[in-house]
Amino acid sequence: MAGDVSKHLERAKRFLEKNRVEDAIEAYLAVLDEAPQHQEATQALGDLYARMDQPERAAVYYGMLFDLLVDPKDETKALAIYNRFLRSNSTVQLPERIARFAFLQQKQNHPDEAIEQYTKAAELFTAAAREEDALFCWERIAQLDPENKNRQLKLGEAAERLGKNALAARAFLRAGQLASASGAAADAMNVLGRAHRLAPQERSVALLYAQANLQSGNAVRAAALLEPFAGTESDATFLDTYGDALMRSGNLERAREVLDRLIREKKEGMSRLFDLADHYAAAGQDQKAVEILVMVKRRMFADKRQNEFAALTDALATKHLHSQAVLEFSASIYNELNHESQYFETLIKLFDVYLHSGNVAKAADSLERLVDIDAYDYRNQERLEQLRGRVDDAYLKRVGSRLAKSGTETAAHTTHHAQGQTAPPPALSEEGRHKQALEDLIVQTEIFLQYSLQSKALERLQRIAAMFPGEEEHSARLAGLYQLANWWPPGAAKPKKEPAPEPAAVAQAPGVEPVPTPITGKTGVYSADTLRDLSKISEINQKIFRQQTPRAMLNTAVNEVGTYLRGTRALAVVGTPGRPPEIAAEFCAHGVKPAPGAQVVLLLAQLEKAEPDAKWDWRRRWA
Repeated sequence: MAGDVSKHLERAKRFLEKNRVEDAIEAYLAVLDEAPQHQEATQALGDLYARMDQPERAAVYYGMLFDLLVDPKDETKALAIYNRFLRSNSTVQLPERIARFAFLQQKQNHPDEAIEQYTKAAELFTAAAREEDALFCWERIAQLDPENKNRQLKLGEAAERLGKNALAARAFLRAGQLASASGAAADAMNVLGRAHRLAPQERSVALLYAQANLQSGNAVRAAALLEPFAGTESDATFLDTYGDALMRSGNLERAREVLDRLIREKKEGMSRLFDLADHYAAAGQDQKAVEILVMVKRRMFADKRQNEFAALTDALATKHLHSQAVLEFSASIYNELNHESQYFETLIKLFDVYLHSGNVAKAADSLERLVDIDAYDYRNQERLEQLRGRVDDAYLKRVGSRLAKSGTETAAHTTHHAQGQTAPPPALSEEGRHKQALEDLIVQTEIFLQYSLQSKALERLQRIAAMFPGEEEHSARLAGLYQLANWWPPGAAKPKKEPAPEPAAVAQAPGVEPVPTPITGKTGVYSADTLRDLSKISEINQKIFRQQTPRAMLNTAVNEVGTYLRGTRALAVVGTPGRPPEIAAEFCAHGVKPAPGAQVVLLLAQLEKAEPDAKWDWRRRWA
């Protein structure tokens, strides 16, 4: 037979030499009769029919040649043959040949071309009712373009028609993910539902379908979808989603168990506990909300995240202004962290809650704390008026005198009766109260800057910026404070810095003590000891203000001052001259015994007889 093939090939070559093309074709056809996969004869027939301008017949043999070259002989030549002779001739293209060409394009890293050819082959296979072959093409397309939702749907539908449920569920699952990511919630719900019906036992399908239900507001359905897997699943995403679904469906105790497990096993889900506290507060279960916050506080404080915890707690308290327990907890956190400004604002909210609920005693206590923190705030006077008629006159007089005193010190707008009684300030309009509040805050800021209490000054400036936005554009005094503190409200235009003039030298007469430089907010120069003393004074004041009783305040003051000054003994008494003290507190250094009460009384009696030292000049103490 090999001899016959050789003879036919020799005959074909002789015919070609004599330009007898048709005879040569007959000879090559005879070769194919003997050897159907003979590459030389197949290519020669394609070339000869092309020379005779018979492209349809040429394409038949070029197609046969392409098939011979594909696997795995000469892929480059196969691609060249297809592109040159077969691509434009649709009448002789077979779907399997198109699929082979697509496969070669895929191997050559031409994904777009491969997708186009696979799609063409899949459509031809489907038209010929060859669903298995079409499914192969759709699967290849989905692999090449995994981010295309429609291609995933095509694959899922083809697989579903053939009963390949696992493959169909994976395709629908991916299509649902893509729909959800693009914001098409309804489409995602529909496609993920199809995936879940095909593979209800698949945890990943149930999880994504539950998340889609949560997004659409059906928390009960989401929890039911995940319940069959809850006993064995420990994945963080699963537990977080399941806990969220339980919370939203109102099953708060079960949600707490799941989230506790999430934190215990995976060290995640801390923020979700704030959501749980939110749901407890919304359900009126304030104490359970606080229990959750106490647990979160312990963990976040251990991680040095105190400020973050305080901010999240404040956001929760602001959302639930009716919740007395949550507000009290938020206030305690700011108090513990010494964040006076935030503590003050939370106490204002608590005052309103107490007064609205009829708890006048706690409202009065809150107002006293507000005055302790900031006696200058104009809102304190308004709240004192709200208590009028609900508390005794002694309380009104005591708190009112403190407010009037603070107003005298800052604005000097109070008057006095002949008897020495402090008259209440005249009623101010709303605009007047705002101006007075701004004036008080500016004065406080100037004082803090003068004594280098930068953090407190910054707190006051931030409050001014929040209460009076843009006021620096109208007040050169306020703008100067912003510049002095090197802090500007967000969005405010900073002025260009100009070089400060050199201070003029002051000549001193011989033998005359130099005049100290005045201490101002802009030019003050302080010794290290002075700065340290001023800072400690502020710290001690804060500790005293946080005490609940007069005795505790006196004990705190004596112990803090004695410790800082490294004294051997410090004594403080409160009482009427000439009589034994009503309250006394003593600080003793290590190893020093407390003084007997009788000796304290005797010491006080001697001190009352002593005349003041006229030579004492307090200014020299701080020079």
